[in-house]
Amino acid sequence: MYYIPRKDVDMTQLQRTAHTTYCPYKGECAYYSIPAGGERSVNAVWSYEEPYPAVSQIREYLAFYPDRIDAIQMTE
Repeated sequence: MYYIPRKDVDMTQLQRTAHTTYCPYKGECAYYSIPAGGERSVNAVWSYEEPYPAVSQIREYLAFYPDRIDAIQMTE
């Protein structure tokens, strides 16, 4: 998995889904799809938007499944 700061992600390329999961260590997890990636990229991205205090450092990050994306492109 790749963890990218939310401020560095073009959120216009993601679409929030209704899918959620729960981790007893991190809390509720929200998911995003990448419409340009088709079916392969459904729920390809996740984020703990309100993580538990013990893992608060992941609050502003998104995680990407490497097998559901083609590339991560850095721009300036």
